[in-house]
Amino acid sequence: MSATKYSHPFLNGLKPIPEDYEDPIQQIREWMKSQPHLPYISDEYIVLFLHSNYCKIKETKDTIECYFTLRNNSPDIFTNRDPLLPKNKTILEITQMVALPKLSSEGYHILLYRFCDTDYSKLNFADAVRVFCMFNDIKLSEDKLSEGYIVIFDMKGCSLGHLTRVTLPALRAFMVYIQNAHPCRLKKIHVVHTVSFINQVMCLVKPLIHSNLLNLLNFSSEGPASVVDVECLPEDYGGAQPPVKQLHEEQRKLMETDYKDWLIESEIFKVDEKKRIKKPSKGMFASFTSSFKSLDID
Repeated sequence: MSATKYSHPFLNGLKPIPEDYEDPIQQIREWMKSQPHLPYISDEYIVLFLHSNYCKIKETKDTIECYFTLRNNSPDIFTNRDPLLPKNKTILEITQMVALPKLSSEGYHILLYRFCDTDYSKLNFADAVRVFCMFNDIKLSEDKLSEGYIVIFDMKGCSLGHLTRVTLPALRAFMVYIQNAHPCRLKKIHVVHTVSFINQVMCLVKPLIHSNLLNLLNFSSEGPASVVDVECLPEDYGGAQPPVKQLHEEQRKLMETDYKDWLIESEIFKVDEKKRIKKPSKGMFASFTSSFKSLDID
């Protein structure tokens, strides 16, 4: 058992653990005992994986395996998680990643991502993916067991220059993370203010997208008010919530203070390939293992 100073994945804990999770937790715990390459994790961690998979045991096992394998085999994304490192600060200065205060009409959390500095020469894609994952880990901690997430990517100000900054290894890791490792209930992904070169973007990412994720994607040439209720939006977009810049600075401060050491400590949660008894059985995850072993993030 690894000793940790902080509670993971919920900095402030998850108490009490819902009673209806007791039996599934035990099933996953027994399975993990037979997988020595996996790290020891708390019952709360197991609950997060179960919740994201609606307590389906097989799907939960697949997510756990993918999550910790990806974190081991993509070090450029899942190490150096100190938000005060210069390369992470740069991403936090050129982008705005915010959780909106008001839930959607369905009771889902809404996350908004956009550039605030559109100078593409400042973008390192692998660094952006790292900070994106850091932000999302914090959101899982803060939101506990969320009923679901609606994600909005605002492409306003994006150029072909940004597209040239995308590196394939980091993109592959990002797509695996979103589709198979991120323990959340993803409900919808809205891409707004779509750019003229969106077809080129889709040509790049479509080979990496599963059909179930494609079904969640929605493109709009208009702003966020065309995809979610306007009262949920910041005043920048005609809503009643605080401006994006204010939300970003508040949430960035949380990352740099309360969550700084927690993020750094979270780097220990990864597989130990030397202890893996056998390769995963054939199926969804089998192809990922070979891909992970060849990942070489720039």
